[in-house]
Amino acid sequence: MAEIQVVAFRVGNEEFCLEISKVREIKEMMPITRVPPNAPDYVEGVINLRGQITTVVNLKKKLGYYDDEDISNKKIIIAEVKGEIVGIIVDAVSDVVTLTEDQIEPTPKTLASRMDTRFIKGIAKINNGERLLIMVDLDKLLGEEW
Repeated sequence: MAEIQVVAFRVGNEEFCLEISKVREIKEMMPITRVPPNAPDYVEGVINLRGQITTVVNLKKKLGYYDDEDISNKKIIIAEVKGEIVGIIVDAVSDVVTLTEDQIEPTPKTLASRMDTRFIKGIAKINNGERLLIMVDLDKLLGEEW
């Protein structure tokens, strides 16, 4: 059975994950240069990542959560979205998890009828369903912008 490795992270009270193949590195918070106010509110600004200017997105804001917390203790996941490198601010990064196909369920249709779930690849069940990870498709979540 095929296995997939994901990086698990927290945004608010929910746990999400990204395929490890999309993740380049995980960084501590670093100075972010703000961008003009006409940028979307979830774009925090840009960072200098080893000489490359990289856009940083606050995933909590992008997902529609209210976020007025200090971001200094948060993490930045450096990921690839449609061939571009992007920084994604999350509340915490927990671990790398190996999943099998039978642990991943499709997004429930009742949820899909009430919200935009195009960016959710599925829900991963760990420890017999005691822990659920929402699998994020970054290309679809941030795809329109890139």
